[in-house]
Amino acid sequence: MIVVGLVWAVRTLYVLGQDRRWAWWILPSPVAVIAAVLLMPPATFLDKSGEFETIAIALLEQPGSTVEELEIGQFDISSAHVVRPGEVYFIDNDSMFITSSGWAYSPAGAPSGFDDFSATHLGGPWYEFAAVCVTDKSSGP
Repeated sequence: MIVVGLVWAVRTLYVLGQDRRWAWWILPSPVAVIAAVLLMPPATFLDKSGEFETIAIALLEQPGSTVEELEIGQFDISSAHVVRPGEVYFIDNDSMFITSSGWAYSPAGAPSGFDDFSATHLGGPWYEFAAVCVTDKSSGP
């Protein structure tokens, strides 16, 4: 693909620079490439779940371990860690303040979660979650 693009670029520069003329074949190639890129659907979480699962299994084998700053495809993960036995949480880097969101690996069923938690099943052992940190107001003013 790169070689074809390079040949196209060299021929185009030659025709435009040397011959100072326009040729019909110059336009279709970049238009086709741009259309293919724009029409290609972005990868979903489930497309990348194999890479996430590799990390989840490694974390389950080493209790107490955490992985920080992951980048898997277009997904930017601030941390991945085991919250409960059999549940690995991948926290999206876009989480802010008292809100956490991301994906949970829970092969035994719906994850139990933490704080004010909601999860949507994506397929297999995967869930997308959102959680809001709940402060305990009974312990003080």
